[in-house]
Amino acid sequence: MRPIIFLDFDGVVNTIYWEKDDNGICCYNVMKSGHYELNNQQAIGWLNELYTKVPYDIVVSSTWRISMSIEELQNLLIKSGFRPDIQVIGKTPVLHKERGEEIQYWIDQHNFNGNFIILDDDVDMAHLSDHLILCDTFLGFTIYEYRKSIKFLQKS
Repeated sequence: MRPIIFLDFDGVVNTIYWEKDDNGICCYNVMKSGHYELNNQQAIGWLNELYTKVPYDIVVSSTWRISMSIEELQNLLIKSGFRPDIQVIGKTPVLHKERGEEIQYWIDQHNFNGNFIILDDDVDMAHLSDHLILCDTFLGFTIYEYRKSIKFLQKS
């Protein structure tokens, strides 16, 4: 059984960046107009590297899951630069509770008893906080979180 990464997008693989607007003035953004892609190529690169060390599957816990199917989420990850062999196997339900409770519900519903981590820039993980690899909202998933993730995922 492969480990699972419960993946948030914003603040992990989609972060604020600076670009010039139509007037040539620098402004910050999180998504180019008309482009539905995750923008933090460094974070995506580190997650691809993590997969080479510890192959994993993804369950999307991001709010992006609300408006997208599993197939659309899979295509978004590939389009954004994720390795095509990294599989999105699900998404957490919307329970309007702490994210940790939504993750626990998914775990219970799928009888999952394997190893997992949560990549997020928020701490609302309830009793699952010991599985959280906290990312800096502005930097996303970096080499530091990569190293923590390897140590955690290689435990089992």
